[in-house]
Amino acid sequence: MIEQSKVIKALMHLGTLLTPYNEELQAATHRTYVENNWLTQENYALSLAHWSDSLSAESLQKFVDSYQYTNNPKKVGVIMAGNIPMVGFHDLLCVLLSGHHAVIKPSSDDKYVMLYIVKELIACGLDAKLSIVERLDAIDAVIATGSNNTFRYFELYFKHIPSLLRKNRKSLAILSGEESDDELDALADDVFQYFGLGCRNVSLLLLPKQMGITRVLDRFMKYKELANHNKYANNYTYHRALLLMNQEQHLDTGFALPKERMSLHAPLACIHYAHYDALSEVNAFISENQEDIQCIVGNYSSLATVPLGNAQTPDLQDFADGIDTMSFLNNL
Repeated sequence: MIEQSKVIKALMHLGTLLTPYNEELQAATHRTYVENNWLTQENYALSLAHWSDSLSAESLQKFVDSYQYTNNPKKVGVIMAGNIPMVGFHDLLCVLLSGHHAVIKPSSDDKYVMLYIVKELIACGLDAKLSIVERLDAIDAVIATGSNNTFRYFELYFKHIPSLLRKNRKSLAILSGEESDDELDALADDVFQYFGLGCRNVSLLLLPKQMGITRVLDRFMKYKELANHNKYANNYTYHRALLLMNQEQHLDTGFALPKERMSLHAPLACIHYAHYDALSEVNAFISENQEDIQCIVGNYSSLATVPLGNAQTPDLQDFADGIDTMSFLNNL
C-alpha cells in the first residue's frame, strides 16, 4: 500500500516541474493550443503558476489534516472538463490524497498536459494509484464535470454507483461602490481571465444604485486585446449582431457587451450587470439562484465571499459547487 506521505511528496515534486522553464511541459501546452485555441500558452502559464504555488508541503498537509486516508482503496473514475487549463486536476489530487485509485478520462480538449502530469506522478512511484482510459469500465465511483446536458447523461449512465456530478455554474461580483481602481482592475481578471470560460468567472455584476457602470468598464479595458483572439472575437461579433437585430439596449466596449440584466447566464463576450437599492435584494437573488452560483466575489459579508481578483486562484479547500470532494471520497 502506498502511504499518504509518498503521495504528498510526489505532488510536491510535481509542483517543482510546473514552470515556464520545463521544455517538455511547454511542448505539451503548445500542442494543446494548436488543437484547442482557447487554451493559450499565456493562460496555461497562469494555471501552472497557481498550481505550482498550491503544491507545497504546508498547503497539502493542511488540506489532508481534516480527512481520512483509506485502507480500502476504490477505483474512482475522474471525467475531466476542458474549458480552462487543468480544470480537472483538483479532482485527481483529491482521489490520490484520499488513498483511492484514480481512473482518469482526460478531456479531448486538454489532454496533453494531463498525460505529462500522470507520467511524472508514475515516475514518482504512484503507478498503482493512476491509470488513464478512453472508456470508464469497472469503476466503483465517479467524479464528473460537464455541461447541463452531459450532467443528465451522467446521472443516467452512473446511477448504479456513487457519483459526484457537476454541471454549469457561474459567478457574480457584488460591489459596494467604494472600490479602488486597483480593486476594479482585479475584478477585470475575475471576469476575463481564461476568456470568461470558467465556472469561477464572473458573469454578473451587482452595483449599488448610485454607482455607474462606466467607471467599472473603464478598468476592464486592460483586456481589450481579447478582440484579437479569433474565437473570442467571433463570439463577440455574433452576440453583438443578435443584440442589434433584436434591438436590445446594451453597451459596447469593442470587445465585450455589457447589458443591464439580473441574470447569471451571460453568453461569452457578454457581461450582465444590475443595480440594487438594498442588500436584501442581493440576498434574495443569491438565495433564489444558489444552485447556479459557483462563487461570490467582492464586498459582501459572507464567509464564502472571494476577494476581488482571486476568483481564478482558489485554495485547495475551495471545492467546486461547494461539495466537499474529500468527504465524498472518504465515504466510499
